[in-house]
Formats: sequence, C-alpha cells, structure tokens
Amino acid sequence: MDLPEESPLLQPSRIERSNTVSAWWRSKSRDALSLLTVILLLGIGLGIWVYGTLPTSDQDEHPHEYALSTDRIREHLTQFLDIAEKYNNSRSVTNGHAASAEYVIAQLRAHGNCDVHVQHFVSPVWQVNGEPKMSVGGSVSINYIFETDFQIMRFGGQGATIEKASVAVVDNGGCTVEDASSVSGKVAIVHPSRKCSVFEAAFLLEQMGARAVIVVRSSRYKYPSRARARITDWKEGDPLMTIPVLSVTGSVGQLLESAAPTIHLDIDVDSNIEIAKTLNVICVGRTGDASNTVLVGSHLDSVAAGPGINDNGSGSASTLEIQLTLARIGFKPQNRLVFAWWGAEEDGLLGSRHFARVLAHGWSNRWTADEPTGVDWQDIALDLNFDMLASPNYISLVHNGTDAPEDARIGSQQIQRTFEDYFSRHKYPYQITDMVAGSDFLPFIDNAVPAGGILTGASELKSIDERREHGGLAQAPLDTCYHRDCDTLLNVNIVALRRMSRAAMYAVSKLSSMPNLRGFLAGEAPF
Repeated sequence: MDLPEESPLLQPSRIERSNTVSAWWRSKSRDALSLLTVILLLGIGLGIWVYGTLPTSDQDEHPHEYALSTDRIREHLTQFLDIAEKYNNSRSVTNGHAASAEYVIAQLRAHGNCDVHVQHFVSPVWQVNGEPKMSVGGSVSINYIFETDFQIMRFGGQGATIEKASVAVVDNGGCTVEDASSVSGKVAIVHPSRKCSVFEAAFLLEQMGARAVIVVRSSRYKYPSRARARITDWKEGDPLMTIPVLSVTGSVGQLLESAAPTIHLDIDVDSNIEIAKTLNVICVGRTGDASNTVLVGSHLDSVAAGPGINDNGSGSASTLEIQLTLARIGFKPQNRLVFAWWGAEEDGLLGSRHFARVLAHGWSNRWTADEPTGVDWQDIALDLNFDMLASPNYISLVHNGTDAPEDARIGSQQIQRTFEDYFSRHKYPYQITDMVAGSDFLPFIDNAVPAGGILTGASELKSIDERREHGGLAQAPLDTCYHRDCDTLLNVNIVALRRMSRAAMYAVSKLSSMPNLRGFLAGEAPF
C-alpha cells in the first residue's frame, strides 16, 4: 500500500518522538566528538610542525649537523650508481672509479671551498675469468670442489694449465732456499709460517722453479683461504706472483701430503694480473691553521663485483656533501680541513698507503714531482675515516682508539670519545669495534697519526642481543649485499645514512674548531 505523506499512520507516537530526540542527540554528540578529535589532531600536527621548524637547543649548539642534507647525499649516490651502470655495474679501478673521481672533482670545483689536487699511482688488478679446476690422479683419484676444497688466493698469479705434475712437500713454511730446494718442475705444498709471509714463501718457491703453490690452511678453518698472495703495501716496482697460488683445507692438504710420492695434480686456472693507473682526489681547505690539519678520508672505489653504493658510496658521498655544506654555510675552521677520496682501497688500501708513503717517507713515482698535494705529513694532526655508513641491517660502530699503536693511541682514543659524545647526546645506541685493519685509517696510525672513524658493518652477523639493542634482524648480516652486485641504492638504509653522516659532520666541525687541537689529542686540553 502506498500511503500519502499526511496519513495519520505516518505520524510518530510519543515514544517514537522520544526515541527520535535521543537519536538526534547521539548523532549530534558524535559529530561534536568527531569535530573535537579533528581539531585536536590538527592542533597536535601543527604543534609538531611548528616545533620541528623552530631551532631547538641542540640545533643551536650543533648547527652543522642539521645543515647536512641526507637528500643531497642520496643525489650523489644516484650519480655513483649511474656511473657504475655505464661501467659493468662497478666502480672499481678498471671500471667506474675514474668517472666517479671526475664527478667528485667537478662538484668540488663548482660548489666547494678548497684547492683540488690529484695524486696518480698504479695498482695491480687481479681478475679470475673462469672457475678454477683441481684434481688428483695416480694412487688416488679425486676431483676437488672449488670454494669448498680449494680456492685461488687473491693475486695468486696468472692463469696456467698444469697436467700430471708431481708434488713436493715443503718443510718449515718454505721460507729459505734450503726449504725450497726440491720444488723445480713440481707443485709445491706448504704450510704458512710465522717466519715469512705467504707471498714471500710463494715467490721464493716460484723463483726455485715451482709450477704452482698450494697453501694448506689450518684445520680449524672450514673453508680454504682467499687471502692475498701479494706484498701487503705493494707499490710500483714490487714483484707479483706469476704462477698459480691456491689454498686448500686442512683435510685436503693432509691427503696430498701423505700420498705425495704416488700422485700427480692437474690444475687449470684462468686468471690475470694487470697494472692499472688510478688516483686519489685531495681537497685542501683554504682557511684554518695548516699545522693542525684535520684530514677527512673515504675510499671512492668499489669491488669489481658490484657498484659499491654502501661500500663505499655512502662514506664518500657523505664526505663530499660535508665539504660542500661547510662551503655553502661559510664555515671557517680553526684548523685546516683536507678531504681525501682514496683510490684502490679494495685492492689493499693502496691509495691511502701511497699518500702516506709519499708524504711520510718521501717516496715518489713518475707523477709525484708534478702533482704536489699541498699537504705536509707533519701538519696532519689526525685522520677521520668513513667507510660504509648505511648498511641495511646496521649497527652504529665506533673504532676503538685503544687498538692504535702507542704513538697514536691517546689521540685515537680522544677521537673515539668525540664520536661517542655524538651518540650519547642523541641517546643513539652504538658499539665499539676494532681498529686494526681493513680500511684507510691504517697507514695513518702506522705512521704515528691518530685516527678514528665510524661504520655500520659488513658481512658479520647481528646477534640476538645486538638486535635487542639496535633493532633489525638477528642472525643476519649487517650488509647482505657486501661486495656483491646488489649493493645498489636499495641496499642503503636512509636512517643509518642520516645518523652516521651527521655523526661524521659533528666530528669534522668539532675537531676542526678546537683552539688547542694538539693538546686535546694529547689528552691535555678539555673536550
């Protein structure tokens, strides 16, 4: 039935009118509450925005940290990735490193406040072109598994195909001519010795006529070694291996040694070593006390296997943007700032070693006389090193100054204290990590210059306790893409990059502003 609108059947009763009033009131109450909630949220948002735009006391006391833009650092990282993509997805010495250096130089000349110098040197570049093979025949017949049973050691010679070679077991680590007298025409098997380095033993065995060298690793290690069979601080003119140098596990070595008289070895290695020209970029500040120079360094190269956006685009891009930011805001340091982008770090710290060798020891190569750096070694008060600042599963790590040699220890401890002050002030968790090898601080502390730095970790696993303290994933690497082709922009933790680059800026501005820097580094002047 279709009732007319004025029908008495449609008029509300008294009870219905009461219910209608209650419903109306509840509806209006909900509307009012919703309106109040919106107003409250808007007020909170406005308050947060206003608070965030006003200078805080920490910004007032430490303005340089807050002047540093993470977005600009990321723009540099984008440029580094673009360069890598043009050079086999790599910024290594023979790929995109030179183009990366050109980019840094162009940025410094356009927007920086320093005199730009380059320092050329050469680096050996070793490459494996195919999977090596090794098998034993004779009284025993085994095909060994690459990377499980045996490994080719880095810089372990040029390629070679060796068939049915006899085996010579070398005593006493192969450190003397007497030890190596029976290796001519054979594959030499040797255990490492404290009397000489692996390279010294292998090179002597090569000089004595060995066709290849097999280094037996201690049985406490599960896998064979990938250590370098090369002079650690190699320089132009130093020798390199030409015969293959392999590493085997302890169990494989035991079998080869016990059956040596009755077996022969087949070895097939496709590798090569070439000598490549590369460079350091040095940016020498124009103001501040040159006799109290604060040197700020990061390596610019990557491994051949990947673009190196965390390792070490994150450090070198942060270093670059720190210099450009200080120039932009007109920062005038008390102590001169020198920035450095090292080459060939991934080949054994060769860029920073070259810098130290030239300045501290007067060594020169064919380019040195024409490429003054504008820096004297005795003027360098300290070195700051920034290597990997954005690991995806990061821990904020500060280098342990106590690990430095005695003549650089107190100053290195004071640098450590400077970084700790930053993390403590912000209430950020951090850990102390060793400072004994693996990055470009080493040539400085080895030559009596205090050093320090920060990093976020590489392939080491995060423990459960570290996960509770720092977040992230337990039992996972700090950087799953370390030295791999996936070390791209997607591998960069922006929170870590912001936190660590600001820590770097704090240390740079703090130490370069100290009126008595040498006294502070000696532990005699206040912080």
